[in-house]
Amino acid sequence: MTMDDSAPRPSAEEPAGGGPDHPADARTSVPPPQIRGTLIEAATPQWSAQNPYDAVQDGGTPAAAPGPTAAPAAPGVPAPRSAFGPAGLFGAFDPLDPLDPLNTVNRYDAGAAGTSGYVPRRSPLDPLGLWPHAVADPRRDRHTAAIVVCSLLAAVVTLVAAITQVPDRTGEARAAADAGVATQPGTVAPSEEPPDPGDKNPGDDGQDADGGSGGGDGAEDDPKQDTGTPSAPPTSDPDLKGPSASAAQRTTVLNRARTLTAARTSALAANNVDAFLTPVDKNNKAFVDAERRLFTNLTMVPFDETRWSADEVSDARNDSGSSAAWPVTATVGVDFRHKISNVDVLPVVERYVWTLRCASASDPCTLTQVSGARDSNISGPAGYPAPWDVWELAVERRPHVIVLGPSASAADLRVRADEAEAAAAYDLANWTGPEGASPGFVITLTRERTTFEKLYSRESPGDWAAGFALPLSAADDSRAIGGSRVVIDLDEMDQDREFSRIILRHEMVHALLDPLTRADYDQIPLWAAEGFADWVAQADRSIADSYEARGVGAQIKDGKFTGTLPDDEDFASEDEKVIDAAYNQSHLAVRYLAETYGADKACTFIADVYMGTADGVESAIEAATGQTLSQFEKAWAEWTRKNFG
Repeated sequence: MTMDDSAPRPSAEEPAGGGPDHPADARTSVPPPQIRGTLIEAATPQWSAQNPYDAVQDGGTPAAAPGPTAAPAAPGVPAPRSAFGPAGLFGAFDPLDPLDPLNTVNRYDAGAAGTSGYVPRRSPLDPLGLWPHAVADPRRDRHTAAIVVCSLLAAVVTLVAAITQVPDRTGEARAAADAGVATQPGTVAPSEEPPDPGDKNPGDDGQDADGGSGGGDGAEDDPKQDTGTPSAPPTSDPDLKGPSASAAQRTTVLNRARTLTAARTSALAANNVDAFLTPVDKNNKAFVDAERRLFTNLTMVPFDETRWSADEVSDARNDSGSSAAWPVTATVGVDFRHKISNVDVLPVVERYVWTLRCASASDPCTLTQVSGARDSNISGPAGYPAPWDVWELAVERRPHVIVLGPSASAADLRVRADEAEAAAAYDLANWTGPEGASPGFVITLTRERTTFEKLYSRESPGDWAAGFALPLSAADDSRAIGGSRVVIDLDEMDQDREFSRIILRHEMVHALLDPLTRADYDQIPLWAAEGFADWVAQADRSIADSYEARGVGAQIKDGKFTGTLPDDEDFASEDEKVIDAAYNQSHLAVRYLAETYGADKACTFIADVYMGTADGVESAIEAATGQTLSQFEKAWAEWTRKNFG
């Protein structure tokens, strides 16, 4: 299927920050299907003034140039130029003009061809005006002109020499790909983008001495370092060259791809790494190592189901210059269908793009590159790259959580997995809503910010996020959510123990609810989603003298508390104080609901909102409280002023 690069990345996320009194507070969670991050519209300056060097106006007067106006020139003297620079190098009449460095226009000679005023005068043999007869000017002679010409010729020769010495990186990479040879480390293949500025080792191929992903020397010795450079560029699209292959060739390639995906499925099931690597280009050692690492990683994750399938040939090009001949290089959409045990309620897919090179109609084809598909407005995030695509994995399993991360952080992950299990058990114990919520959670923890922002989707969660929960569409029904993936920045968790506990609980609440989603996301107000997650995360502590209570109390004191529930625009504000207030008020709104009508009613309310069983949030509130939304809002505002004002 064709992927849409303008697709959103549906998610819930927590901003960086925290502290003893600042639990998951400065957040700007953006719900699906709204794209996370800020869209900056850069205005492009446009030239609107008339070009002062246009043709001579009627009557022989040149169009006026902007800026100071010079006195008219005497007959036989060139007209003055517009004031773009100092006096020219070849005479006082010739200030250099950045719009006309060769001084070819706006040179005027009086009375030419019987006309009045000033008109351009150029020789048809010298259109650039280098020779003195091109413009009537006694101060420019042939010696000067010769110097100009020689200088220009020297510049041209130097430029040509420089160009011929510049390495043709694209051509080299293409030739290497055609020959089945890996490009040299540090070069950029035509299907790749330049290194991310955030990469600490942009020239590294992602492999360290013992087979792990890059991260620099000392990563094994320092538990606060991990490896974060993905093995394949998640934002790249293979760029194939040459004439399009025929329809028959595309069909042949697709059939070969389906054979290869079936073989890969069988190889993983049989724990046969050699069979898994059979189609991989053996001339590209880095690629072979990455695919071997992928195989090992997948064997460490508890799956109920795994299956690869070829979807369609997105592009196919003939290398020989003839649309009917072989070899053919093609990109094929490949789905990795999988279901993680005790986490996913339905199978989900990770969408890859395989690049295959088929030497002939009978060739089984060679896998030369793996990249990720684009996110889709229909199917949601591509799920690429998953942690198993990025690092040599460390996997920690607990009854309700599976914690993934780079092997360099294995010791840290063991401790964090216990914290995550405690948070998961807490969330599940506090959920009294209907069945169908997530029974467990898969959590990725990393200190590498570049990787944090690329996991599972091309859409970054934003540089402010400390964590996010990303729902993945079900493999067989894009309208359903099969499971959710939680990703948290370990450096943010290190800030404060209380913040660490709350962000784990908060993100897992989002992941818990994601499989219940049946309503359109624009029917799930953020005050309900974020307020419920914050309330559950902190339901075991008193709200009195909390960060939220003090924040709303200050609003009441300053006369800024309006008594209305936050709208979605408040969460997307560029003013951090507005965002902060939106989270605080949302938490208090759901806490009021739970303390007044019972925790069970709060769970029923949010389930109705997510599942769409009620006719919108208004009906969900009425079903839970017996009040209209406006009555609930008024009662909540009174409760808030009474308790925190």
